[in-house]
Amino acid sequence: MFKSALLTRALAAMVSLAGVTGLAVAPVSAQTDAKQQPELWTILSTPSPAESIQAPMAAKLADRLGQVWFESAEPACRANRSLNLASYQKLARTMLVAVGDHMRQLATRAQDGPKADAEFAAQAGKGSVAELRRLSAEPVVKEFLVQMRSRSAVEQMQTYLENIERALLLNRVEIKGHANPLASGDTDLQEEIEKATSAPLDYADANKGKTMDRFLELLIIAERTLAGTSNRDELLLWGPGKLMVVLEGPLKANCVMKP
Repeated sequence: MFKSALLTRALAAMVSLAGVTGLAVAPVSAQTDAKQQPELWTILSTPSPAESIQAPMAAKLADRLGQVWFESAEPACRANRSLNLASYQKLARTMLVAVGDHMRQLATRAQDGPKADAEFAAQAGKGSVAELRRLSAEPVVKEFLVQMRSRSAVEQMQTYLENIERALLLNRVEIKGHANPLASGDTDLQEEIEKATSAPLDYADANKGKTMDRFLELLIIAERTLAGTSNRDELLLWGPGKLMVVLEGPLKANCVMKP
């Protein structure tokens, strides 16, 4: 089905919010300071990594990563520690959630809440934060956001998975194969993921109207605002290699990396 230019831009914005900036409010226990976070985040928040891993397609990606790690682990070490495929699938889920939490904490530190909300109001108009909150409670938009959370759960897991595999590659960890379907060339799984994440696009396209259109317009402005007010110096300090602080211990303990 043909998608409007507005919808195409809004969906691109939603992907950016979820994947590039790691849009989320980190749990209080995970925050390293008391910085005020943008109210926009509380309105448009995506699922936590622990929630995301529960999505069927996200769980399937985790199980693929577990399979790759099982096949990559040193056989004698694996046998000595009585590690089976289920052990590695559990490890993969744990590591995907840990990496997700790590990346989201970075996004939290890089945001200036009051500046983001003020800039959003300057671009979208006085009272626009309240308008965005009101629109998000409208039934047609609320259902769209529910479907987008399901889509974001899968997209976030793909982002975490891709960064894990990049981190291991950068650190020259020998891994047999790829769990990421883009890297492995698994077109069947790519199509399965596309089918699983297409629902919100079709829903928004079938529910065009004043409410949905205004919400999508504000969504585009919100993405632009959050990206523009992020601390880029903070973000540039990060790279996939920084994930080894999360990955190294568990992967050594489970025979994927040498001690």
